[in-house]
Amino acid sequence: MSSAILTPVLRRVRRPRPGQVFWLLAGQFVMFAGVAAIFPVVPLYVRHHGGGAAAIAVFIAGPMIANAVAQLPAGHLADRIGRRPILIGSRLVFVVLAFALFADHGPLWLLGVLRAGQGLCSGAYLPALNAALTDLTPPERRAERFGQLQLATILGLVVGPLVGGLLAVWHENLIFACSGAGAFLCLVALWSVPETRSAARARTASLPRGWWRTRPMLAAYAGLASINLLWTMYDVVWPQYMQSRGFGPALIGISISVFGIPMLFLSTPGGRLADRADRRLILGVDLAVAGVCAFIYPALYSLTLILALGVVEAVATVMTEPTLYATVGDAAPESARGRAMGTAGVTAFAGSTVGAAALGSLYGLRAWLPFWVAGWVLVGAAAFCALAVPARRLAVAEDAEAGGLVVGVLEHGDHPGGPDVDGSTLAGKLDEIGTA
Repeated sequence: MSSAILTPVLRRVRRPRPGQVFWLLAGQFVMFAGVAAIFPVVPLYVRHHGGGAAAIAVFIAGPMIANAVAQLPAGHLADRIGRRPILIGSRLVFVVLAFALFADHGPLWLLGVLRAGQGLCSGAYLPALNAALTDLTPPERRAERFGQLQLATILGLVVGPLVGGLLAVWHENLIFACSGAGAFLCLVALWSVPETRSAARARTASLPRGWWRTRPMLAAYAGLASINLLWTMYDVVWPQYMQSRGFGPALIGISISVFGIPMLFLSTPGGRLADRADRRLILGVDLAVAGVCAFIYPALYSLTLILALGVVEAVATVMTEPTLYATVGDAAPESARGRAMGTAGVTAFAGSTVGAAALGSLYGLRAWLPFWVAGWVLVGAAAFCALAVPARRLAVAEDAEAGGLVVGVLEHGDHPGGPDVDGSTLAGKLDEIGTA
């Protein structure tokens, strides 16, 4: 490759522009703030429309099931037609459904169908988002980026319920206007995100047989299923566990907030550490510590000890999901990243379902039983990840990734020099290519 061609490319790489990843993360925050505004008010909304406990359960579970159902097909579409049409289209339909719910016309079953439609839109959005984030980020920074995505989601979940509760003082259906506004702001942010799928490479790429069942992929899926199983088990069991120790709703809420504080401060640094350290060690230790904490909780009765153990568990698990999604992004062929992320989402949902339904019901048999079952699942996942997840991406693969970014610059006018890409690393790769 001649220096005449490389010179303008190097200049573009070394002059950072505002990063597209920023807009993905900003969109995630405003979208989740809008969606989370619905959570505390849904039971009141359904009861206001004459629904009972069963209707409330359907109104809450319907979007969750639809979300899981949509992820695999949407992942396929994101690989075939591109990330951007799925990102934009899913948010646009979500906005329309949100304002249809805000209009508040029709029977409760129709409103429930509209809510399930929103779940389909959210399920379609997630694999395209994760694939685009992977595309825009070099291998050595992917866990950090997924840590930032985790932080944006948590901040949205913190802000949203407060906004929803305040809006419900005037009228319950205002929560849907809020969710629609959040999705619309997300849509505005996404408009600055380019298409990250390379159509030329997607047409010519031949997927290796069984790419989805390689050891790193299976280990990452096992890790996602196990950590989500643990967290949804706590959703069901934790209030009962705390109440059995003599603590009321206020202290239950405080214990959950204390667990969330490390997530707010350590998501990005934790992801950065996962990019620099041995991922096998990170995941093996994180999942094992979470499992051991689950074993210990039934033996504790002191609030101080329970909160302290919760902080230990939160610090250990803050890196878990970002590292697992980075592992999926690294292990999946570029032309199958949407499908890989869709499978990851379905796997996480399957773990959540088992944790809430199966493990949650075990608490009625023996109070310690769900903790111990979850603990053994986490320990098993820790061993699997420690053995099967690569320590870090191979240098050859990193060179190929940099070469792909060069092709994107020359063929499609992509901008890898923003803050979402390590410009010095890419410039070094380009210098090596120019010298060769």
